[in-house]
Amino acid sequence: MLFEPLELKDKLLRNRVVAAPLASKSAGPDGGPTEKSLDIYNRFSASGVGMVVAEHHSVSRCGSVRPEQFLADSDEAAKRNAEMAEVIKKNGAAALVQINHGGAQVADPAVFDNQDYRALSPSGVPVGKCWASLKQKPEVLTSGEIRQIIEDFVSAALRMVRIAGYDGVQIHASHGYLLGQFLSPLTNKRSDEWGGSDARRARLLYEITDAVRQSLPDAIVSVRLGAADYMPGEERKGLSLDETVPVARELAALGVDSIHVSGNLCGYGAARQDEAYFAPYAVRIKEAVGKTVVVECTGGIRTAATAEKLLCDETCDLVGVGRLLLKDDKFLSDWKDEIR
Repeated sequence: MLFEPLELKDKLLRNRVVAAPLASKSAGPDGGPTEKSLDIYNRFSASGVGMVVAEHHSVSRCGSVRPEQFLADSDEAAKRNAEMAEVIKKNGAAALVQINHGGAQVADPAVFDNQDYRALSPSGVPVGKCWASLKQKPEVLTSGEIRQIIEDFVSAALRMVRIAGYDGVQIHASHGYLLGQFLSPLTNKRSDEWGGSDARRARLLYEITDAVRQSLPDAIVSVRLGAADYMPGEERKGLSLDETVPVARELAALGVDSIHVSGNLCGYGAARQDEAYFAPYAVRIKEAVGKTVVVECTGGIRTAATAEKLLCDETCDLVGVGRLLLKDDKFLSDWKDEIR
């Protein structure tokens, strides 16, 4: 199944392998791609994967997590990013771009040097290691500021499809970034319409997804969903799979085309040595959405045998690879030989 095509919206992916988003820290001072960026995405898309998801682009200056992050906050930024979308598509891969707001997740304190930067959050709870060296806390978002963030996501999605030329967008709701912070009871302590229950913690994600879907009826709309705040096999804490399975069902009802399964506050499992460690989460989400939504499983998928088994067992419809692709952009040739 690994090398069978798959239809996603109106795009026919040449196989079931996706280049998952990886933070390259290669954006220029203007938030656009550099020669390094273009080289990376040329290699990724030329590897033969069916789809490439370009790493997270911030929907606003306040949504950045580090100075070297791509921006999707203006038409000018979208025009600068058009070259990256073109590089991906010319190599025959579908091109998605991830849009994100970091919220209280700060990857590099130098981001505070950016003009007008503010670390915004659901409830003022710091996320990430950088806060230990900072003499401040994240600001708590007002309801009006939350509404503005919804508009920022929609505007970013529109310009990245219509101006930059991507085939669609992936809304980043995992890895402890802002939408994941709203989903998690560990970081969302609100008692208003944006918190206090499972449904209200997910409201921001729902409203953004619905607005993006309605604004881009013909584009691919994807969500990278942080399924839990803990890794599979670890002690349960915070956001659980029992809470995100209903979220996945609602995203399907809102018309998303794909859900990419990952972790939330626990991150993406970089230290794990086992393969396909998010498979238990992908199974539950796939069961919840059935054939209405394409489900991707990422996380430690290193061999063709593992990838093929995930697909044959109907754990998922797509497999995402990140660090393997970074290490060896010719790996698909070996996988083809293994499958034969």
